[in-house]
Amino acid sequence: MRDDPYWNHNTQYHPWLLAQVPDIARTALDIGCGDGLLATELGRRGLTVRGVDLDQAILDTATPTPNVTFEHGDFLDLPGTFDLVTIVATLHHVPLRDGLTALRRLVAPGGTLAVVGLWKFDLRTDYPYLALLPAIVAIDTLHRPKLGGPDMRLRDPETTFPEIRTAAAAILSGAHLRRRPLLRYTLLWHKPAE
Repeated sequence: MRDDPYWNHNTQYHPWLLAQVPDIARTALDIGCGDGLLATELGRRGLTVRGVDLDQAILDTATPTPNVTFEHGDFLDLPGTFDLVTIVATLHHVPLRDGLTALRRLVAPGGTLAVVGLWKFDLRTDYPYLALLPAIVAIDTLHRPKLGGPDMRLRDPETTFPEIRTAAAAILSGAHLRRRPLLRYTLLWHKPAE
């Protein structure tokens, strides 16, 4: 990922997402794909990738890549299933339970869901996270020359980390959820094979 054209708090987690690709994966869905940076990396690994985003202007900047198709659409309404579903900084744009339910449906039996998300910071439950602030500043400073990314719609998250954990436990049984630096969390879920 060193050759990526830019860096930001979301692309920082692309290596983690790529490490979650199961050996059996042949198809992938990248939700909120933006300019296609992650979808392209998945396609380079030989996966047939479908990138979907609600922002047509950003999709228009995506570079055509073998194995990768881009389309305008809402993941809540998508048909089909995929061996791997990735979603970066997008889940907080929809009602949480609706989004998690749609994600569960989109993952094929035996497939993997990998989420990088944002939560609403709440000092009462997130105060230990404050110890990471010097590291966040250091990471930002280190990457400042490559800081950038597509101009996309931003929305502040409305659900706290405990709320996300509770919803994930109810909808994605066995999901592994973890707070990460740069005010992100990761969620990893493997759908049982039928």
